[in-house]
Amino acid sequence: MRRSFLLAALASLAAAADQGYHLRVTVDLVQVDATVTDSKGSPVPDLKPADFRILLDGKPQDLKYCNYVRLGEMAEPSPVKNTPPAAKVKTSPAAQPPMPAAPIKREDVRRTIVVFVADLLTSAESMPGIRAGLKKFVQEQVQPGDLVAIIRASAGLGALQDFTPDKRLLLAAADKVAWTSKGIGATSAYAPIGLPGSTSVDMQRPQLSDNAATTDSATLATTASLMRLVRGMANLPGRKSVVLISDGLRLSSREERGPSSGKKARGTGASLSPIYWSMRQLADESVRAGVVLYAIDTSGLTSLRALASDRLTPPGIDAPGRASTGALPPSSPEGDWISAIAEARRSEYRDNQWGALFLANQTGGFMVAESNRIDAGLARIMADQRGYYLLAFQPPEEAMHPENQTSLAFGPPQPVLIFHQLKVEVVRPGVKIRSHTGFFGVSDEENTAQAGPELQLSQSLESPFQTSDIKLEVESSYLSVKNDYFIQATLYIDGKDVVFSGPPIHRTGVLHVILRAFDANGERLWGGIDQMRRIDVNEEGFERVRKYGLIYTTLLPVPKPGPYQIRAACQDNATGKIGTGADFVSIPRAKGRGLRLSGIVFQHATGTYDHVVPAFRSSIYSPGQSARFSFQIASSGAKPQLGQLEMRTRLYRDGVEVWESEAMPVEADATKIAGTFVKGSLEVPKTIDPGNYLVRVDVSDKAQPDTAGAWQWAKLTVQ
Repeated sequence: MRRSFLLAALASLAAAADQGYHLRVTVDLVQVDATVTDSKGSPVPDLKPADFRILLDGKPQDLKYCNYVRLGEMAEPSPVKNTPPAAKVKTSPAAQPPMPAAPIKREDVRRTIVVFVADLLTSAESMPGIRAGLKKFVQEQVQPGDLVAIIRASAGLGALQDFTPDKRLLLAAADKVAWTSKGIGATSAYAPIGLPGSTSVDMQRPQLSDNAATTDSATLATTASLMRLVRGMANLPGRKSVVLISDGLRLSSREERGPSSGKKARGTGASLSPIYWSMRQLADESVRAGVVLYAIDTSGLTSLRALASDRLTPPGIDAPGRASTGALPPSSPEGDWISAIAEARRSEYRDNQWGALFLANQTGGFMVAESNRIDAGLARIMADQRGYYLLAFQPPEEAMHPENQTSLAFGPPQPVLIFHQLKVEVVRPGVKIRSHTGFFGVSDEENTAQAGPELQLSQSLESPFQTSDIKLEVESSYLSVKNDYFIQATLYIDGKDVVFSGPPIHRTGVLHVILRAFDANGERLWGGIDQMRRIDVNEEGFERVRKYGLIYTTLLPVPKPGPYQIRAACQDNATGKIGTGADFVSIPRAKGRGLRLSGIVFQHATGTYDHVVPAFRSSIYSPGQSARFSFQIASSGAKPQLGQLEMRTRLYRDGVEVWESEAMPVEADATKIAGTFVKGSLEVPKTIDPGNYLVRVDVSDKAQPDTAGAWQWAKLTVQ
């Protein structure tokens, strides 16, 4: 029977390999990936099963499956397109939203990448370089087919809505990367060296002025966040990787000198410290989720010698306000205090790198150290993911069951998790291989036996992929009234996907609608919608439901300008079918001179606030048809004079401009009673091809040609 299970697992593995099938540990099959490169770091794609050798706890295993998964040649970097032709319109950085990205389908994902900034363990002086490197990475390295998230340890993980192909959201997340005092609270990458303030002659080196307990707590909090993140990535597609960015991640604290956790390492009898144990668990979880961990050390290039912040008063000499420290460390020759300081700094440097090195080596990644360019390290990591080998073998039956052992001198036997050492070798000379190096002897089925039911409607908002049992589109724009800010969110629901019951003169449908706003930290804002909505229509209304669909519009208050993500989900009460969608809106801050535009609202987006109703017109336009819209204009200075403003509209498809209108005057929208609202129209070109387009509306001031103009995006579908 076990053989039939193995054959079924191998068949499933072969069918899914080309989609980046995640690794699994089952009773019948252990799957592991391996990256093989030549001496120049280029991938080696032509290896055969006979070229590999797999050792489990030192014993050779028969290779049952071997396949090279090619991710394809990487496209040339495509920078964020956030500046129009200089000769046509001038723009200010505050009014330059990058081009929106199209939603990504699960089958189109090539790489799933998390840049995890361990800000709890990173100093203030490192943050500007990290922030600049992340922005350059987003602009130049993120490619079509990439699903990316930028996550900070101090902000929590939030939900999986952090994963996105949209560079606007990623740049907003990069902007949020900043120093925090929640962790070690360090201002520089290396702790200043001072005198210990005691007369102990047992110290082996000058005392560093960091707080060991704080560092340990921040390290454990970081590994716990990484553990939750890796588990959440298990069912995501593509080649999955996490890039850990920090000034340092220790494998154990200085105070850990003996038994502290009670968990034994296989075959040694030695106890594992809490930090090391958490690292082992994280490495095991990455095997099961198919995640490769990389690391970038942001402490930068340094001579590791004494710094200006160090206190260099030799022992035995009283500094003002400080007690004498007595003798030199025994390891330092008399009078060689500076050498002792340099040795202390080198030891600190090594301690801070062991944790990241361990995680990278255990999971098949590598660490980038001694570099001041974060973007260059990220580019090197991205280039490493052009292809990999997917290998599988059948483990011995006894390896997949915890051994009944007794960890105490009394009491019943307790199961002890056994960590199995895994080594993948290549017999071909001149090549290098990296892979996961071990796993705990528990199958995925046992490991997830206590998992809850599948995600329900409210949890479907966490998925980075759109659920399309019910076709749902989300469009958002913002409005400002004095110092109050609102996001207008509009949901378009395909009426054919909703079941109505009752006689033709009074049909009824029920939808459960959830609408929420998230900030750049992935935190959910107060408010939102989570309600059952009853839809009552007569015969004419039912015809509009079938022809134009349903529309729902609401206003969500937000506390301040900034980037926000709007996510929505609806469920048909009759069938249980679910549809989800998302949109991004950025409210610019009022600073400097220049104009600001709210979101573009087309006439088809007009609905009844806080009610699901049949739409009055189609959201899809035909060539030659006029698409009318309105928007709000604001200015940091005096109220804009509409007679001096002119407007252009442009159409883009797949990032390329395909049409541009002539300049036209800006007209006030008399239907709006608050603020400066204007109206415009777009004559859809008769020769345009059907498809999904982006509309860009540019506004400039003729009276102040040196003042930057403004622009805004909107979606347009042509049938």
